[in-house]
Amino acid sequence: MPTKEWTVLVWMAGDNNLEDFALSDLQELKKVGSTSKVDVLVQLDVMRDDHTRRYHIHKGTSVNEDVVEDLGETNTGDPKVAVDFFKWGISRCPAKRYLAVIWNHGSGIDETDIYRRAYRARMTVGRRIAPSATVVSPRLVRAALSRRYGRAIFASTVKQALRQPKFGVRGIAYDDSARDFLDNLELAKVLAAVKAKLKRKVDLLGFDACLMNMLEIGYELRASAGLVVGSEEVEPGDGWPYDRVLADLVAKPSMTAEQLGATIVKRYAESYKSDAVTQSLLDTTRTPATARAVDELADALIVALKDGEYGNVVKAVKDAQRFDMKDFVDLGDLAGQLRKRCRSEAVKSAAAAVIASLDDLVVAEKHVGAGLSRASGVSIYCPIIVKEAEPVYRRLAFAKDTRWDEFLRACDQA
Repeated sequence: MPTKEWTVLVWMAGDNNLEDFALSDLQELKKVGSTSKVDVLVQLDVMRDDHTRRYHIHKGTSVNEDVVEDLGETNTGDPKVAVDFFKWGISRCPAKRYLAVIWNHGSGIDETDIYRRAYRARMTVGRRIAPSATVVSPRLVRAALSRRYGRAIFASTVKQALRQPKFGVRGIAYDDSARDFLDNLELAKVLAAVKAKLKRKVDLLGFDACLMNMLEIGYELRASAGLVVGSEEVEPGDGWPYDRVLADLVAKPSMTAEQLGATIVKRYAESYKSDAVTQSLLDTTRTPATARAVDELADALIVALKDGEYGNVVKAVKDAQRFDMKDFVDLGDLAGQLRKRCRSEAVKSAAAAVIASLDDLVVAEKHVGAGLSRASGVSIYCPIIVKEAEPVYRRLAFAKDTRWDEFLRACDQA
């Protein structure tokens, strides 16, 4: 089989209440389909019949005709399932470049099983059981954890989250049948396996999911993915406009990974008129430089806190651009707020260096809608109260390699 220009690999975790969106996206992909230069492969796990199918997407065929394998029931929370799909896709459709899409992922770098947490809280997660004081639906689990208690980089207190009203938003990718999820540490392992198969980094990694374009995540994945495209904010249920993106790609299959990533950013922003959305393309090779700049900023801030600037620092932290998950703050805007409010010349200089580093890190960025005017393309964990997150956050590569977590603790203790 001749090597094509691009193979697009879309791994859809649809064994949850987002199943209909997955089927809709499948149809969007079919509007364009594979061509002589581009192959499109999908693995979709659905709830309606407890089957996982692999598709080689073509235009003008039925969905059933595109099925090339029926795997029966699988667990999308098992890293091996994702690894098997990506390896299979690479072998089946060799290409010069690969776009690997994680559809509806975002549970946390912490390897905590939230279903188990719910059980420990003496609550039952029932798939087809009427909700009660002790029985909750998987939909509520996902909704709660994807919003105020959701952690794109770590899990939260499930018991408290499950006591809240339903949120009804695009949630974290759970496999409701298996009562499992794929977290970001496992995602890093998946991508490492894909890199080993390719013998190089994945050209472009896409997160059709919520809240994933964080500095910590890009830093965690820097060894296995060259470019990452995703959102700082939560995504509406419709996610990416696959038909428009794929149409652009097949019209110009010679696109570089950077060009395709920028196309996704552009088409995503254009597809939403009334929703507040963000999308950006990050160069993970630039994350170490930004991490060093943030490290210097953290050091300057720790000194400033000791020198009586607590009020200025807290004001900057509170006023910075935040997203639906309020612990996540836009890094560029946070640095700008600190530069504006702090007296310390060291803080001002370090904040300016952080902002300058984003010129290389953020390759493309667009934001649409009210409340997102100061989004710059990459967020960072910066809560007002940090004690709950400390043990998990310190396990991240970013926290180990920088003093950002030390600044957060110093701010909390000042």
